[in-house]
Amino acid sequence: MKTRITEILGIKYPILLSGMSWVSVPKLVAAVSNAGGLGILATGPLSTDETRRAVHEIRELTDKPFGANASLLFPGATENARVLLEEKVPVINFALVKGGWIVEEAHKYGGKVLATVVNHRHAKKSKTMVRTA
Repeated sequence: MKTRITEILGIKYPILLSGMSWVSVPKLVAAVSNAGGLGILATGPLSTDETRRAVHEIRELTDKPFGANASLLFPGATENARVLLEEKVPVINFALVKGGWIVEEAHKYGGKVLATVVNHRHAKKSKTMVRTA
């Protein structure tokens, strides 16, 4: 199936696993990515060391695109986002605050960025900072 989102993210099906705390763990992320969707790791409950280990585990389980999220208002989320950038995670999903710095850094290595928003006003603001480089 070919859609704009499958083309942008390099996936087979327009199916994205939400980064749900304690649910979206490396094995599930890899399973979704291996099935043709985009698995997204939940980093909210993870320390930076756990985040790095989880990214490495996902890479051992799949060679397909995957993502990870960072809800930037939560404690430790900015640090986890920096780990995702250091590890060059293919897709980073951020939420709750402006993430232009994530967009800028991810695009340097060819990464894609998705912004999760809760209303139309936030969507319009994120559109000005998120592009499909």
